[in-house]
Amino acid sequence: MGYGLAHTIHLICAILFIGVVAFEVLIIEGIRPQIAPQTMGQLELLIQKRGRRIMPFVVIALVLSGLTLGYHHRAVLMSPLSSSFGTLLSIKLLLVVAVLVQLVMTLRRSIKGTLDSGRFKLGHRELLIQMFVIVILAKAMFYVSW
Repeated sequence: MGYGLAHTIHLICAILFIGVVAFEVLIIEGIRPQIAPQTMGQLELLIQKRGRRIMPFVVIALVLSGLTLGYHHRAVLMSPLSSSFGTLLSIKLLLVVAVLVQLVMTLRRSIKGTLDSGRFKLGHRELLIQMFVIVILAKAMFYVSW
């Protein structure tokens, strides 16, 4: 897969992934006080169920395209502190790993039935913040230098 195609796929998947989490945090949490707890619980379960059908494909494409992009920048990653680009890319990759670990833990809790509303809410807020930082780092890699 060429760099341009990998970059385009990566951006589209990132937009979808961040968009879903942003919707859950900014929209769903905003209407929570206006919806009965039982109804909110049902809504969360339906969102999780739908997400488990769609998001694995988005995440897989995001990760595979990201690996392709990382392979393209492998020389920079061999000595990440030698340039601002390498340093920012390395920090971005650490955050990506943190997001993936959090996703796996959340999915595991969801499957086990131990993902309560509080964890759902907190986990998604944390993910959204991490992903915003990843986006900022992704842009900074090309515009910030020292």
